Amino acid sequence: MAAARYEPEGDVTFDLKHGLVHLGGAPARVLVPADALSLLCETAGKEATSAFGKAIGRAMGLRVAARLAEGRDADEVRAAVHRASVESLVDQLGGDFSIAGLGSIGIERWGHALVIVLDHCPMEQRGDGLIEVILSEAVTTLAARQTHAVLLERQSTRARFLLTNEAAAERVRAWLTSGSSWGDALARLHAPQPS
Repeated sequence: MAAARYEPEGDVTFDLKHGLVHLGGAPARVLVPADALSLLCETAGKEATSAFGKAIGRAMGLRVAARLAEGRDADEVRAAVHRASVESLVDQLGGDFSIAGLGSIGIERWGHALVIVLDHCPMEQRGDGLIEVILSEAVTTLAARQTHAVLLERQSTRARFLLTNEAAAERVRAWLTSGSSWGDALARLHAPQPS
């Protein structure tokens, strides 16, 4: 069964009388300027930004799972997630990214590699570490398997992130740090690894 396309109507409500914003019945949300959030993450440091990003990503993953669940129990939700196409899951997760104001996401396939393309991200480069953590945790929560996002490229408000396992993430980061292009890093990722 393919998951229905994400429909955001009614997900965000503004209770102006009480000064609250709600997302899909979840606890209150806060709207903040993207550049202020980027600055906060930059000055808070990696550990605090990681904890913050994991909380956001976990909430996103749980919201997508709840939409896929449609009243089913936990085992049926896991089965529904595993049956859903990658495109359907990206559509669902993309809805949460859009509502959060983080931009729109799409996918590119590079051989066996899955690359998330984030467009119109208002946080720009200073927020890339936060976006890596949010993507990692959202997909980990959905897939019930540890997933790592690695920034491959940033061009203005567009960024590409590889979704992969920990070992591959470490290799790709090392190659990028040593000066490889992201295209070369993906090509090397597909080469047979020495045993």
